[in-house]
Amino acid sequence: MVAAAPEIRSAARRVAIKMALPEDWLNDGAKGFVQGLAVGDVILETPRLVVRAMAPNQLLAMKLCAWRDDIDVEDARTLIACLKGAREDVWQQIEAHLVPGRELKARYAFDDLWERDRGTP
Repeated sequence: MVAAAPEIRSAARRVAIKMALPEDWLNDGAKGFVQGLAVGDVILETPRLVVRAMAPNQLLAMKLCAWRDDIDVEDARTLIACLKGAREDVWQQIEAHLVPGRELKARYAFDDLWERDRGTP
């Protein structure tokens, strides 16, 4: 059963209080950048609600597809540090979660970030 929007907003407020997050932490504008689902860690579990984070590889794919230089760099830098492997290994971990039509933008952003932070290999 899918919860109605008011119930989701109410649950999001409770999560915000419990985790000391801003009340508007749940951004439904990001839904356009979700491709597939890479389930991450459980961050809150109650008898009626389980809240999971997305896996870092999917979050990074979303950031790279949205890529706004002044907004997404630090988040992407944090997420890329969570992924292990050489450049192409890391790229393969995120590639399945790229939004169709934004793959090239994401690749340019990824390559630029990788080269700035880790060099070219």
